[in-house]
Amino acid sequence: MTGEYPRAIPRTAWLTARARNAVQRPVFIGAVGIGAFVAALVALVLAPQQVRRVARPIALPANVRPDTTPLIAALGHARMRLGIADSSLAHARTRAFTTTPGPADLPDPRIIAQRDSLSTAVSDIDALLTRVETAPNPASYRALAESPQLAANVRVKALLDSLAEVERARDRFGATGGTDPVFMALTSRATEIGRTIQSVARARRDDLREQLGKLSAPAVRQLVALEPAADTLAWIVERDSAQSLVTQALSALDDARQKTAEYDRELARARADARLDAPPVALLAAALVIGIALGFGSAFVGEMRHPRVGDEHELERVTGARVLATVRPRQRVPERSRRSADRMAPPYFDPGADGYQLTYLHVARAGASRLMLTISGDEPGVSAVVGANVAAIAAEEARSTIIVDTDARTAPVSAVLRSRAEPGVVDILDQRAQWSEATSQATVGRDRSIDVIPSGFSRDIPAAARVTDLFRREAARLARHYEAIVIVAPLEHVAGGLPGALPIPDTILCARVGYTRIAHVQAALDAVRAAGGTAVGMVLWDAPLPVLPTPDRIARAKRPLNTPVMQALTPSR
Repeated sequence: MTGEYPRAIPRTAWLTARARNAVQRPVFIGAVGIGAFVAALVALVLAPQQVRRVARPIALPANVRPDTTPLIAALGHARMRLGIADSSLAHARTRAFTTTPGPADLPDPRIIAQRDSLSTAVSDIDALLTRVETAPNPASYRALAESPQLAANVRVKALLDSLAEVERARDRFGATGGTDPVFMALTSRATEIGRTIQSVARARRDDLREQLGKLSAPAVRQLVALEPAADTLAWIVERDSAQSLVTQALSALDDARQKTAEYDRELARARADARLDAPPVALLAAALVIGIALGFGSAFVGEMRHPRVGDEHELERVTGARVLATVRPRQRVPERSRRSADRMAPPYFDPGADGYQLTYLHVARAGASRLMLTISGDEPGVSAVVGANVAAIAAEEARSTIIVDTDARTAPVSAVLRSRAEPGVVDILDQRAQWSEATSQATVGRDRSIDVIPSGFSRDIPAAARVTDLFRREAARLARHYEAIVIVAPLEHVAGGLPGALPIPDTILCARVGYTRIAHVQAALDAVRAAGGTAVGMVLWDAPLPVLPTPDRIARAKRPLNTPVMQALTPSR
């Protein structure tokens, strides 16, 4: 446990580290972003237009579109009546001016009263018919049927009763029966009854006009002239009635057209809103932004739920363990490329890097004659690179050094050193080889080399108990022959008790910045302590993951892998 930093981490620093780690996952962000982009593109661009219309129905205006067809028909009928009345009145006036009436007695007062009564009846019927033609509804039809001129008609009474029954049947539907077929049929029936009443009223009006025309001459006595004079009063009344009908029809038609135009504007606005669409470029940009936002958001949410290592200060504060060093990529020194041994060295072999030097200085205690170190982590390649470089530094310090690999599933040490992987620890466990047969050498400098015991190949890593028993038996013998022993082991072996079986249980855990979860690091530290090991500290890998040969490629390589040049550079022991 370290006391340099308090365990509490400021919220701003914590969120900054989470966002930085989320950005360092471009593959995950790209995968989620591409998926979201394709989904948005299909939904916004490639989906059929009808599907979008069904998903978003047009919101029709609340008011009903007026029907101007009856009004136009009524206006045409009124104009026709006005034209007939004007022509008839002009013809009657012509006859009145061309005839020479003779002297006549004054008309009978009774005839005058009867004629006035008939004129009034004709005017009443015309007014009611005008109302029916302007507003063809049951109320207008009922008012026409209940007028004094039609009330005594038996047929009109029967039609009025039928109309009342139809209205009562319609009232049962209430305000929600506008689209019901029965309601529509009852409405049509009411209209037919009203038309019949209207036709009876027209016939009655024509009869009254005929009677009015017969009463135009005096009833007492009349001296007949050469040609009888024409009475224009009836045609004047007809013309005025037709003119009133035309005026009322025009007013009603103008009002209906204004309402129709307003309805059409609202309907066009609703359709425009339903079909509102953006240009394809805007849709693509929106889909791209949505994809990037969802990708980063998913990575950030995952980082908040399961935080990963941000930097050495955060890891030390959270776990309480010391971070020995942080390995970062650095450029090769040009002077070191001039030597043949440096050119033949593996790509990730760089003992002069600051991170490996700091790690070695932390584990090489002052005055200690032996160095025994176990290196593990969630990435076998990172652990193998760190272990190989620490072993190389120990060899440069004139220590007899050996590096042992127990991960038979990936053989990371053999992949890092470009050496053979068989026979190895698996063969020793299965008693197919001895320690001396499995030991090989690898060049780590101009005149330095280290011994290597590879892991061998196996589909699964060896059991932790078997590896622990092997090192418990052989650790003392290895300590007599070597001054520096570096063991690269998977976390399963470390948690299974491998460090506790060694005389010096020093253990280093490797973690990747932005990838290894802090909870996994804490669990590994607890497992090392529970297994009897000493957690010296942690090494952070802040560089691209090492690209190492696969086990199949190592298995297909020539054996031994040491070339004649490497054999000449490797001194015999």
